[in-house]
Amino acid sequence: MSLCFGVQTPTLSYPINFSLLAGPSNAIDHFLSYEETNEFLHHSAENFADKVATIKIGESALGRDINMIIINKYATKTVILVANLHAREWGAMTTALYIISQLIYNRDQYPKLMDFRWIIIPIANPDGYTYSMNYDRYWSKNRAPQPGGTFGVDLNRNFGYMWGKNENPASPDGRAYNGPAAFSEAESAAIGYLLDQFSSNTILFLDMHTFGNHIFYPWSYTTDPAPDGGKARAVGLAGADAMQARYGQHYTVGTSAYLFERVYGTSLDYCHSVGINVCLWFEMTKEGFQFEEKLIVRYGEEAWLGVQTMVLKANELIDVYYPE
Repeated sequence: MSLCFGVQTPTLSYPINFSLLAGPSNAIDHFLSYEETNEFLHHSAENFADKVATIKIGESALGRDINMIIINKYATKTVILVANLHAREWGAMTTALYIISQLIYNRDQYPKLMDFRWIIIPIANPDGYTYSMNYDRYWSKNRAPQPGGTFGVDLNRNFGYMWGKNENPASPDGRAYNGPAAFSEAESAAIGYLLDQFSSNTILFLDMHTFGNHIFYPWSYTTDPAPDGGKARAVGLAGADAMQARYGQHYTVGTSAYLFERVYGTSLDYCHSVGINVCLWFEMTKEGFQFEEKLIVRYGEEAWLGVQTMVLKANELIDVYYPE
């Protein structure tokens, strides 16, 4: 089946016990479970059915639904935010929920942002996230069974651009294992398909992570400049400047390959390879993977300011070429 927004798989997956969450404040006052997160998404879609939809885009390795929420579903220009590809990065997920709550429940405060269709996936790695909550707080990969009795693939090394080109690949039991093939994992394949479907009208893609105050633009796999990479750099700098001015937080803007390490098969590089206007990898907060629940809103506010600024800058720079 096909969906009117251009995405296939329109299956809606409502929770069994609907109504655990009554409103936005309940979604950002603690670290929600996977089930609670789905409750919030479906509750929001039911209350604002004319503007909001919650859609299952695939299933995880262990059969959990991968859900996205679409806000302003009939707009044309699209913003895609993906959070929690790495299971232990709970702050990325809570920030995604903070942004969702602002766009739905406080939409009147952001008239300029209502011209865009927002596609947000708060838990891109539901098996890994659930495992990190229940068993191993620092688990990062998904939970797909691997040869030799190990588990998991680093989803941000499993996308289908420059996958497997690294000279020293990780073993299946390593945290950075990139999987047996590009897009071998259901989670990365679902997101890759989404990027393919919306490549022509997406003005900004953000892959949201924690931790460290960094905004990376393509490429991840090489220090060579990416075509049109200067535009992504300009957008990243705009977000960094806004967060510095209001919160006094310095964000480094550059490429992962140049500033830290080469990473192959990232969502960032795949996004750029399919021609999306601006693609960024957003590392939020210096706090670490763990922080007190009372800081969820504080970090959500900081990142939300950066996201707003980057969306408007990316829209401004459509079809504008910035040399590296």
